[in-house]
Amino acid sequence: MAAVANGTTDRDGNGARAQGQVTASLEQVREILFGAPFRDLERKLLRVDTHLAAEAEELRKELRRRIGVLEGHVQRESEALTARFESERSAHADALTTVRRDSRDTVAALEQRVTKLEEALARAQRELRQQILDQAKSFLDEARQTRDEMAAAMERELTALTEPNEPVSERLLRTSAETRTPTPDH
Repeated sequence: MAAVANGTTDRDGNGARAQGQVTASLEQVREILFGAPFRDLERKLLRVDTHLAAEAEELRKELRRRIGVLEGHVQRESEALTARFESERSAHADALTTVRRDSRDTVAALEQRVTKLEEALARAQRELRQQILDQAKSFLDEARQTRDEMAAAMERELTALTEPNEPVSERLLRTSAETRTPTPDH
């Protein structure tokens, strides 16, 4: 059995060796048949890889340059918009300040005008009251004077009625003449 085992092992060892030789032979045949075109293909692939890597690097550089230009443009536009916004904000703030000042001045002028009108109205009311008071006093004075004149006339009439010496016709003429004569105050 040992011989069988050794035989099998020898065959297995020889088979493996033979297998290795066949593989090596196949490699040699492949090298002979396809070696030169395969090496040319490898060189071409290597050149294409190198060319693609160079193109990719060039595209990366171009992309970085364009992104840089774009970022610069965006930055300038952003700064321009910021400056414009600040300018407009400042202009609006100035306009608002001017409007506030103008409205404050207008309100102050209106308040002064209202105060002057109120003072003029109060003065006119005082003058009107004084005129009414003066006219009322004048009317009262005239009424008192008329009352005093009438009282005096009545008293004379009563006195004349009580005096029998004077005839009635003379008394009537005298009373009539006294009422027709204007008083010096009128």
